[in-house]
Amino acid sequence: MDFLGETKEDFQELYNFLEEAKFDKLGAFAYSKEEGTPAYNMQNQVHPATKKSRYNKIMQLQQKISYENLQKHIGKTFEVVIDGLTSNKKYYIARSYMDTPEIDGVIYIKNTKNLKLGQFVLCKITDVKNYDLIGDLLN
Repeated sequence: MDFLGETKEDFQELYNFLEEAKFDKLGAFAYSKEEGTPAYNMQNQVHPATKKSRYNKIMQLQQKISYENLQKHIGKTFEVVIDGLTSNKKYYIARSYMDTPEIDGVIYIKNTKNLKLGQFVLCKITDVKNYDLIGDLLN
C-alpha cells in the first residue's frame, strides 16, 4: 500500500475491497524509499504522515475483521502444538494448523497441567482477544 502516486481514491478502493473480502489474516506495510531502486527518485512519493494514517486505518479495519472472524471459532475444538509459556507462566502459548509461528495470532491455554514444548493437545476455544484465541485444555 502507499506506492508512488497512490491517490485518496486508490486507497479508498483498497480499503473497500478489504472491508468486503474480510481476510482472516492480513499483513500490511507502507512503501518505503530504498536507495538504489528505480522508485527511489520517482516523483509523487506519498507523504510519510499519509502513509502512517493509511496504514493505521487498514490495520484498525483488519483488527475488527479478524475479531469477527475469530468469533466463529468459539466452541470449536482444535489440535494445537505448545510453543511456550507466557512470562507469568499462567498460560501456555499454542498454535493450530492455521497459525504461522511468530507471525499469526496464538491460542492461550490456562496452565493447569505439566505440558512440554512441542506437545500436541486438544483445546476448546472459549474466547477471543484481539488477534488471539483463548482455549481450555481438553483431557
